[in-house]
Amino acid sequence: MEDPTPLRLGYLIDTLLTGGAERLVLTFAEAVRDRADLALTVFVLSDLDTPFLQRLRASGTEVVLLPGRNLADVGRFRRLVAALREKRIEYLHAHLASSSTLGAYASRLLGIPFVTTIHNVKPSVRRIRPGRRVLQGLAMRLPGVNKIAVGEAVAVAAQKEIGRSGCRVVPNAVSETVVAPAGARERLRRELGLAEEQVALVCVGAIIGQKAHEVLLDAFAVIRARVPQAVLLLVGDARDAARHEALLEQAAQLGLGDEVRFLGMRSDIPEVLAASDIFVSSSHWEGAPVSLLEAMANGLPPVVTDVGENALVLDGTGAILVRPRDPEALAQGVIEMIETPGLRARTGDAVRERALGSYGVTTWVERLLAIYAETGRRRGWHRPRADVTVPRLESGRAPR
Repeated sequence: MEDPTPLRLGYLIDTLLTGGAERLVLTFAEAVRDRADLALTVFVLSDLDTPFLQRLRASGTEVVLLPGRNLADVGRFRRLVAALREKRIEYLHAHLASSSTLGAYASRLLGIPFVTTIHNVKPSVRRIRPGRRVLQGLAMRLPGVNKIAVGEAVAVAAQKEIGRSGCRVVPNAVSETVVAPAGARERLRRELGLAEEQVALVCVGAIIGQKAHEVLLDAFAVIRARVPQAVLLLVGDARDAARHEALLEQAAQLGLGDEVRFLGMRSDIPEVLAASDIFVSSSHWEGAPVSLLEAMANGLPPVVTDVGENALVLDGTGAILVRPRDPEALAQGVIEMIETPGLRARTGDAVRERALGSYGVTTWVERLLAIYAETGRRRGWHRPRADVTVPRLESGRAPR
């Protein structure tokens, strides 16, 4: 029997700073804002005013801010439980470590169906204090905790760290709204002071250890010796101030000068991508990076480390993958992309088609809704599309 009232869905996330998980929450909210079968509320464990928060509110999405001191802040946990009750949330979906932990316990307490998205092949439980690690490990093994992995490599890693029970693979998506408008390239290049002959390499990602910007700077020094017209644009918030200072010092020691631009957190990332010529990433590890999909959607040929889902996403496109932790290999990959006649144009066309064709938002949303319908308690609120199947539940090998 159909129930015409919308499902009261809650999304819970640590912050709305720049990042793949944050971008996916925004993408989902914008994609479902006109749906009659969903009523979405986004709960954020922070009160930082960010571009993503502003866009969420501009889209008409209800946002509840729940800042706290740390993961063990009992007062914030009580406020979260009270907010879920007040909004009468019927299904909760969490992103990132703290939200997944608190969301699992709050959902268990309230009897709300719960799912968490695992974004990385190297879960945060390896990089936190032992007390938090225990809390997170126990939370992920609570009965009824469903898990979504953003790629096969992520699912395999999840099996070792937080159990494989209830895990499905739903690849990340990229919206056509991230494609820069006509004229953006010329406008941004003027703003950034880039001459027509300069080759702009762009890296999008927070300045954290995982992204290995120090490897990228070493590689860029080699690139500059061969391609003096190259310039490197680094886009992302400098949440790790000490690391940021170390990178500035490294760039100075390498004599890179103004050819390395630290652009910080930007609200116009599609325009910056359009102004660039090659997308680069030196990450030590990844899941299925949304920044890569956004670059692909804007027709940027990638030169990235062979980590996470990168090889699967880029297979057959002409993109160049290199070993992680190898600045020389990264440099040679970029030089090959610059100097091989026609390679940039061919690869740019191929990755744009791949991103917008294989990683579209509509199918991604329908897969998520199918999971909510199957694992939730209320029936009849969702009419599934015949051409979209529920991602199957796996308990052994990674799904293919």
